[in-house]
Amino acid sequence: MDAAVVLENSKLESFLRWFQANGADLRGCTIRRSGREGFGLFSTSAKAGATDGVVMVVPLDLAITPMRVLQDPLIGPRCRELFEEGGVDDRLLVMLFLVVERLRPSSLWKPYLDMLPSTFGTSIWFTENELAELEGTTLHRATVMQRKSLQTLFDGKVKGLVGELLSVDESV
Repeated sequence: MDAAVVLENSKLESFLRWFQANGADLRGCTIRRSGREGFGLFSTSAKAGATDGVVMVVPLDLAITPMRVLQDPLIGPRCRELFEEGGVDDRLLVMLFLVVERLRPSSLWKPYLDMLPSTFGTSIWFTENELAELEGTTLHRATVMQRKSLQTLFDGKVKGLVGELLSVDESV
């Protein structure tokens, strides 16, 4: 078996153990490979499992929301200050949480984060050569503008805040 497949299977098994240990229940569905990149949720029966039509139960504790970030015992207090000062919005709170948790070696979210894709098929992630093929189109202009906007956001806020938030965690 290919080493990459073994690694993916290991990540999926780890995720499923974490998912179920945290109260999730796959009643009428399964998670498996979908295409060349990533995983998908698939029905396991014509009726999608449970008689009540519920195919999966995910506790609210597993939802990454702005409120979850603000309530986080480690980074919540500082994020709350930033939010109240108007320095961050809901979207940025969630982004900060995901980046910080991705970088924390002891993150409780590791099995979930390991399942997230590391590449994307949008034009923002195109190589310079791929982007050059769009030259002269509205998509090219929109992509260049969005890249600049995201880079400005990262350089101006995210990079420094992630460093600050990680310094709160003494295990890093």
